Amino acid sequence: MKVRNLPQTKNQPYSIHVKPVFALCVMGIAGIGLLLTRTAFAGLGVMLIVIAIFALLMMPDRILLQVSPEYLAMFNLRDPSKCTVVYWDEVVNWQYEYHSPADILALSLIDGSTQTIEMFSRRSVSRFMNLYAPGKEIRSSRRKEKDA
Repeated sequence: MKVRNLPQTKNQPYSIHVKPVFALCVMGIAGIGLLLTRTAFAGLGVMLIVIAIFALLMMPDRILLQVSPEYLAMFNLRDPSKCTVVYWDEVVNWQYEYHSPADILALSLIDGSTQTIEMFSRRSVSRFMNLYAPGKEIRSSRRKEKDA
């Protein structure tokens, strides 16, 4: 489906991006705090500020998911003008899988198909998945080992 054809909703959908803007801003503020202390950590503060500014201004960003109360839109990595829309009542179960290069969110649908998308943070997506698809999570083996 083309992105321009996404269903219109009353509420603005929440977007999950690749770039962790909030964490980078916190890192920059922490760098400023270290710089203002005028101690031996001022050099570390300068490095944090430079890295945060570089990542915020120079690194590319793209939308991975858009979440609304009606649907989940998974954006195509190769063609940013395309996406896959999954309505919440179509989700049978979901799993967050940990892998070295990038983690994967896997959705099993009622038609027997599986939709996957690369993710970089479980926290950013699990809140919405538990809200709109409650009780449908399959825990990964890595998560089970941590909980035991």
